[in-house]
Amino acid sequence: MGAGGHVVALYVLALWIPGLVLAALAGMRGWTLAAFAPLLTYAVVGLFGPLFAGIGIDWSPTSAGLLLVVLCAAAVAARVTIRYRAGEPPPAAASLWSRWAHVAVAVSLAGIVVLGGTVIWTGLGHLSAIPQDWDAVFHANGIRWIAETGDSSLVGMGQVNWFLNGVEVFYPNAYHLLAALVLRITGADVPTVLNAHTVLLPGMGALVVVALVHRFGGRAVLAVAAAGCSVAITFFYDMLWRGPLLPFVTGAVLMPLAAVLLVDLLDARGRLPRVLMNGLLFGAGLLGMIALNPAILFTAAVFAMPAVVQRWATCPRLLRREPLVVLAAGAGAAVLALPQLLGSLGSASGEPPYDWPAEMTQSEAVGELVALAHDGLRPQWWLVAAVGVGLARFAHLRGLRWTVASGAAFAGMFVAVASSDALWVTALTRPWWNDEWRLVGLCVVPIGVLAGHGLAELQRGAATGIRALAEKVGAGPPEPARQAASIVATALVFALFFVASNELYLARNVGRMQLAAPDGPVVSSLEVDAMHELAKVVPPGERVLNDRGDGSAWMYAIAGVLPIAGHYNASQIDDSIHLLNARFNRYPDEREVRAAVDELGIHYVMLGRGYVRSDWRRAPGFIGLENADWLQLVYRNRDAVVYRIRPDVPAGP
Repeated sequence: MGAGGHVVALYVLALWIPGLVLAALAGMRGWTLAAFAPLLTYAVVGLFGPLFAGIGIDWSPTSAGLLLVVLCAAAVAARVTIRYRAGEPPPAAASLWSRWAHVAVAVSLAGIVVLGGTVIWTGLGHLSAIPQDWDAVFHANGIRWIAETGDSSLVGMGQVNWFLNGVEVFYPNAYHLLAALVLRITGADVPTVLNAHTVLLPGMGALVVVALVHRFGGRAVLAVAAAGCSVAITFFYDMLWRGPLLPFVTGAVLMPLAAVLLVDLLDARGRLPRVLMNGLLFGAGLLGMIALNPAILFTAAVFAMPAVVQRWATCPRLLRREPLVVLAAGAGAAVLALPQLLGSLGSASGEPPYDWPAEMTQSEAVGELVALAHDGLRPQWWLVAAVGVGLARFAHLRGLRWTVASGAAFAGMFVAVASSDALWVTALTRPWWNDEWRLVGLCVVPIGVLAGHGLAELQRGAATGIRALAEKVGAGPPEPARQAASIVATALVFALFFVASNELYLARNVGRMQLAAPDGPVVSSLEVDAMHELAKVVPPGERVLNDRGDGSAWMYAIAGVLPIAGHYNASQIDDSIHLLNARFNRYPDEREVRAAVDELGIHYVMLGRGYVRSDWRRAPGFIGLENADWLQLVYRNRDAVVYRIRPDVPAGP
């Protein structure tokens, strides 16, 4: 295991152990248990983190560990009570897969997890690489803020950037709360914690796909094929180098569990306590999604609705009861997630919708989607061919046919956003920030299931042919021959697809991830050196003046030094900060500038070389500082400079 491997290992434990224990005590089993565990962990931290802040308890490994002990004890007591009053639970339904099929899926899934993690790790180069795009610095600073202050409120980590005049910026923080625990326990740097989690995302998504296929009656071959195809689709990795959209993607890979949990709830029968337990698990799943990112709740609704429509269309009499069950469970989830829901509504009402300009025609957008070639890349033809076979054999998809409707919904929104600036398009896609990259990324699971179905049908055909040949030549007893034919066909189809697709497009996807964290231009290793030098001279708690457009906003995440500009987002920023951004270089001559510096307690200034956007330039107030005799040079290298404001600067007129 490479450098930072211990952080990845601890992250696995932190994600899975709490959720596994609690969900198992609630009666969940099998693939659903394995896939649901991280989502339940996020639900727990998303619920209790803000609650701890409200009652004055610091968020730390100790308080989180004690919380887990208390929750486990409560779960054990509830389980004993339910068994005493309701008797033993009914035996689990017989699995559609044999024991050996489960083993084969687990082994195959392990390989897929390794392949997906390899794409991320190889693309990043090393786990301490710094993501260069817009969103990463907010998440990095937020994680450090929670780890250092213990402030687990829904507005706490925003104080790195919004710290004046009582401005409170809401952001769901389940992702950051868990990451802060990993940071505290391991003592690793913040970029390593960010990337250690990112390495796990493809495998986490593959596990969820396996659980989805299993729950809806798909064959084991389909589960493996769909999981493998899902980690091969480049749309997924484009959400991890651009942004990177870390909480959103975490929620997106766990989101298909909404359909699994919903059907588990609707299938619940027997005494009331067991039905309520399934409802609680469903509500916890929705809570975990909104605690990661509010858009995931809308995503889950779009994804899961076709599942219940197919269910009700198949058996209309279920409409007498099940809509009320869904509404009741949703209401319960809303109560659990009330702080996140209120914060999301307040945040949405306080900001105008953002509209990314459309850059394609409808035919171009459809072409990129169908060819799996977004952003002008070469088509992923082998996946396209597998999807084509899956569509041709659509009727055999049976319990998972609804996923095509889910994919069509996301695909339709992607085409609309990519090709139109109409107001209705902006309004419809507002939960996803009118962002074509997010929407095309949400097509990964439906496309993966359909492509996997195509491969599974090719395997079925190959197995039939091999079996017929074996019978013709008298190869042996029918049952062993059937099993051997299935194994040979599976190995043949999967091996050919793996080789033909260049190891599931490994090199292509590594190339996309290499865009995430090169050495600069936003934050280079030399700028990191400057941040560490800055930490040697700046007193704790004092803020450093910096240019909002360059990478110096990372100084808190990397070196623990609080910046004036803690994020590239300048909305709701105090006028005094805007003043310094525009006229700090007139410090000796303008009384307003000096007053703003004194009010903010600024003694040091740091400027970086690169900018978060290629068309951004140095803010007007920081131009010409290299010639200012009222600044003392503290540190300089090729990419960064640190100044100290001289205390004896004579006041201007």
